[in-house]
This record gives sequence, C-alpha cells and structure tokens, in this order.
Amino acid sequence: MFTFGGIIAAGTFGFPLTQVIIFAIAGNVVAAAGAMLGGWLDDRIGPKRVIVGSLLGLLIAGSGVFLSPDASGFWVFGLMLCLFVGPAQSSSRAFLARLAPAGQEGELFGLYATTGRAVSFLAPALFAASIALAAPHVAQAQRYGILGILVVLLLGLLLLLPVRSPHPAK
Repeated sequence: MFTFGGIIAAGTFGFPLTQVIIFAIAGNVVAAAGAMLGGWLDDRIGPKRVIVGSLLGLLIAGSGVFLSPDASGFWVFGLMLCLFVGPAQSSSRAFLARLAPAGQEGELFGLYATTGRAVSFLAPALFAASIALAAPHVAQAQRYGILGILVVLLLGLLLLLPVRSPHPAK
C-alpha cells in the first residue's frame, strides 16, 4: 500500500518528492492510529469483523483515490487507506492465532507467511496489467493501476467471508 501510494501520488497526482515524503509520514502516523483502534475493536467485536470492515474500508478508500480528480482527494482517500491497513494486517494474525489448533500454531503461521510470499507478485502484477490495459485508451492510465489493487482486496474479502470464527464474537 505504501509503495503504491508514493507511485500514485507522484505519477497520477503530480506530488513533488517533498510532498510524497510528507504524505508518507502522515500515512504512517494515521496507520499507527488505525492499528491501535483496530486492536481495540478486535478485542470487542472479534478479528474477523475487523478484517471485513478494514477490507471494506480499503475498497471504499481505494475507489475514492481512483475517482479523485485532484490531489486533495488523494490526501483524504489515501490517508483513509492508511487508516485501514494496520487493522487488516494485525487482525489477520490474531484471527489465525484463534483458528490454529493447539500445537499447530507454528505450522499455520509458517504457511501464512509462505502463502503471503507466494502471492506477493499479485498486486504489482495486477497494478501493471490494469495500467497496460488502460494505456492505449486513457491519457492518465496510471490511475487505473488502483483498480488492480482493488481486485486483490476484493478477492481477499470474498475468500474470507466463508471462513467461520472459532468462537462467537463478543
């Protein structure tokens, strides 16, 4: 998210390097606040609900970035993206810890890490493919890379929905 944020800020919205750096600092501060809020919510409503809410928030914010006509929209929706990244990541780990049978935690976290590495090409590949598909037809084709990222988020949400929580939410 943060890598693509800098690329989109500079390439699509014309941010100079200093403004990209300021956005990165602001994004990290917002992401930290989001992670803390997500942890608090995780304890109250359960990790699956936090993950689903975060993925929906990421999809809405990403759509906002895609539709933003100017840099001010990118600031709003880009920081909104940062807000939801931390809770999605941390609650995913908390959810896996609750799903893991006793004695198999290391095995499942290893599989989690391996799977993450195995599909790490997906978002950059869809980012590039979306740009390539738009380039012959659209002047500002880089903006369409955001759609590739949204596809990955939507796939993650759809794969998560049928997974049952081990314990009913509080």
